[in-house]
Amino acid sequence: MMLALVGLALGVFILLEAMADEPPLPPPRPPEPPQAPAKPQSEAPSEGAPSTCLAKLIAAGAGAEAVPSPTTSVEGCGIEAPVRLSSITALAGDVVNLPDRPLVACEFAAVLADYVRLVVAPLGEAMLHAKVAGIETGPGYTCRTQDHIAGAKISAHGHGLAVDFVAIAFADKRRILVERQTGADEASYFRAVRTVACGWFTTVLGPGADAFHANNMHLDIEQRGSSGNYRICE
Repeated sequence: MMLALVGLALGVFILLEAMADEPPLPPPRPPEPPQAPAKPQSEAPSEGAPSTCLAKLIAAGAGAEAVPSPTTSVEGCGIEAPVRLSSITALAGDVVNLPDRPLVACEFAAVLADYVRLVVAPLGEAMLHAKVAGIETGPGYTCRTQDHIAGAKISAHGHGLAVDFVAIAFADKRRILVERQTGADEASYFRAVRTVACGWFTTVLGPGADAFHANNMHLDIEQRGSSGNYRICE
């Protein structure tokens, strides 16, 4: 665990050192926890995994609570271990509010919290000299198809595995829109945040990717491809 934390800290340090001229390269995702040994088929499935995920999320400083699974009549929608995420605590101890309080799977909440804590917040303070105060994310869970296209597969939003960044607010009252930034410093910051996101999420889609993401940055961790290693970064 200590090695993992040192690796994460080193990744953030490298980001801050490299940000002057070019957007930093994506740091490696934190190592996955070791898989528990397979249980005998006759043994009942564990009920502790969702509560363990939530406990770790809260222990790391996130404002989160378990909520009932949303009801839906649409086949393919649904969330495993749904949580309502209201805030994330940055490395320096400052609270980053999520005013939209997105409903997401706990698994996704954990990845999003680490990304905000280790990338979005520290880069904001280093590059723009202001603390990140809040992030507008949209609702998170929405039972719909990809890009709202009829007949398409269910979106990662329909599984609680995605959010859409719309704006990042700072303590000095600045509000940086994903759609457009004011000035070179803000543009460099958003470019860095977007570039690094590709190392944390399986899909990153923002302005320029397509018309559906002209004003938001879509982040999800849905597994794609037969190996689950397929990535989309646009």
